[in-house]
Amino acid sequence: MRTKVPHNVLTISEMTKRPNRINVEVVGLCDLILTDEMIKKLRASSSMFNKSTYVQVLHKGVKYNIESVDKQKNGKYKVSLISTFASMILMGNENSNLDMVKFNMI
Repeated sequence: MRTKVPHNVLTISEMTKRPNRINVEVVGLCDLILTDEMIKKLRASSSMFNKSTYVQVLHKGVKYNIESVDKQKNGKYKVSLISTFASMILMGNENSNLDMVKFNMI
C-alpha cells in the first residue's frame, strides 16, 4: 500500500541543495562586549541547530568559532573559542569586555 507524502516534506538531498541563509558576523576580540543580544548570538553560534546568525571572533588574523558560553556561579561568563590552530577561554562580566584566561595551540 502506497502512502502519500506531503509536498512540504524535503528529502535529505533536497535540503542540501537549498542555499545557505546563515549570516556570518565577525567580531574583533577587543570589540566583543557581552550585552544581552551578543550573549544570545554567541549561544546560538555554539549550537548546531537553528542558526540564522553565526558569530566568529577575530584575534590576530585568525577566526575562532564559539565552542561554548557558560554563566558561572560568580556571575561571570566563560566563553570557549576554537580554531584550526588554537583554542582559548575568555572570562568576563555582562556589559564588559572579555579577558583571555587560557590560550592553547592545537
